[in-house]
Amino acid sequence: MKRLINKINSICFSLESRFGLLMSSFILGLIVLGFDMLYVTPKFELAYHGLQYSVLSNNPFDFTTTIFVRYRILPSFLGYITFLRGNLFVIVPLIFALLFISLLYWRYRKKSYVPVDALLFTGLIAFSCTLFIQLTAPGYTDTAFYFFIFLSFAFISNVLKSAMFFMLALLTHESCFFLLPGLLFYAYYINSNKIDILKYLLGYCIAIIPLLLYRNWVSSHVHVEFDLDFYFSEKNIHFAITRVLPLIPAGAFYAFKLFWFFPIYAMYKSLQNKDFKFLILISIILICNFAQLVIAFDVTRMLCLGFPAILLSAEKIKTSWSSLRFTKFALGLTLINFLILQNYISADGLIPMLPWPYTSLVNFMVGL
Repeated sequence: MKRLINKINSICFSLESRFGLLMSSFILGLIVLGFDMLYVTPKFELAYHGLQYSVLSNNPFDFTTTIFVRYRILPSFLGYITFLRGNLFVIVPLIFALLFISLLYWRYRKKSYVPVDALLFTGLIAFSCTLFIQLTAPGYTDTAFYFFIFLSFAFISNVLKSAMFFMLALLTHESCFFLLPGLLFYAYYINSNKIDILKYLLGYCIAIIPLLLYRNWVSSHVHVEFDLDFYFSEKNIHFAITRVLPLIPAGAFYAFKLFWFFPIYAMYKSLQNKDFKFLILISIILICNFAQLVIAFDVTRMLCLGFPAILLSAEKIKTSWSSLRFTKFALGLTLINFLILQNYISADGLIPMLPWPYTSLVNFMVGL
C-alpha cells in the first residue's frame, strides 16, 4: 500500500512539475472522468429533463415553448451563448463535470494536501453518484450546481465570493436552497463572530434576489409546471412520502456507498469529544439534504446534494489521524467501494448502472 501511495505521489508531482498545477488538475480530471465512463456506461442521447434543458438552450427566452424546467436557466443560457444548443447541449454538463473534478484536485492541492490525498478527496465525489448519475442522465445539469455549491463552501471565508457562487447555484437549480442553513452554519463555524454572520446572512439573502426576480418575470409571461405550487401540493407531497419513504435507506446508500463512513464516524467522534459545533454542522447539512425527499422522487440523485458533508467530515478525520493512516484507509475504502456494483434509486425502484465493458460485451453478443 505504501509503495502504491508513493508511486501516485511521484507521478502527480512529476506531472505538476512539467505542466503546472492548473493544467495538471485538468489532465487528472480528464483521466478520472474517463475512468468514470468505464465504471458506469455513459449515455449521450438526451431524454427527460435533459431534453427539456436542451430545448431551452435553443432560445432561453422563447415563451411559446412549454418547458417545465424554465426557472433553472443558467446552464441552458450558457449553452445558448456558447452555441452548445439543442443536441449539443449534452456537452455543457460534461464540461461542468470536468471542471468540478479538476477543481476538487486543485483546491485540495492548494490546501497543501499531498497529491494522493487530493486525488482521494476528488474520488469521494468523482467515484460516487454525484458524478455517475450525470453520465447516465445526459443533459441533466446537476454537475453545474454541484460545482457552484462546492465553490460556495470552498470560499466561505469571503462572503462576496461565497454568496456569488450560491447565487449561480440557485439559478441552476432551486434545490440548492436546502443547503442554505448548512452554508450559514458553516460560516458561523469558521468565523464564530456575530457581526460576520450577519454579513453572511445579508449576502445570501441578496444572492436569492436574482432568482426571485427572474422567476417573477418568467411567471408574468408563462406558467411553469415545476413551481412552488406543484412541489408543495398535497398530491405531490403525498406521492413523495408514500412512494419514496421505503426507498430512502437503499437510495441513500447508493449515493456514496462506503463513503458514508466519513460523516457517520466524524459525527460519532464529535459527539464523543464534545465538539458540538461540528456535529451540528454535519447534522444540518444532512437533515436539510434528506428534507428534499418530502417533495422529490429521485432518491439517490437528490441526496447527492449533501456531498459537502462527505468532504468536510473527511477533512475533519484527516486532521485527527496521522497522514499515512488516513491515506491508507481512504485508499483502501475507495478500492473496496469499486467492488460494490453501482445502482441508483428513484420512485421507479432500483436502476443498475453497469460498467461499460460489460454493456459493450452484452451488446456485442446480442448483435451476433
